[in-house]
Amino acid sequence: MRFGVMCLAPCRYTDMEHISDHDLDRYYLGMVVDEAELAPLEEHLLCCHGCLERAENSGKDIDTLRAAMVAGNFDLEDSVREDY
Repeated sequence: MRFGVMCLAPCRYTDMEHISDHDLDRYYLGMVVDEAELAPLEEHLLCCHGCLERAENSGKDIDTLRAAMVAGNFDLEDSVREDY
């Protein structure tokens, strides 16, 4: 898991706005790949306990949704056909 390490390092990004939920989800899913975006995001997570907590909760939510999709054996096409 990406969020398991807590660090009390001095933060150079104290004036950075908090990370959006969308970007936390993208980070957890490995969709933030550009170093110019990734580096400040990870530095912010190192020193902002609020964003770190939200990131951990986001990861849990994503994992829960993934598990539900696998366990539920959802088939969107069958559901759409039944509605019409």
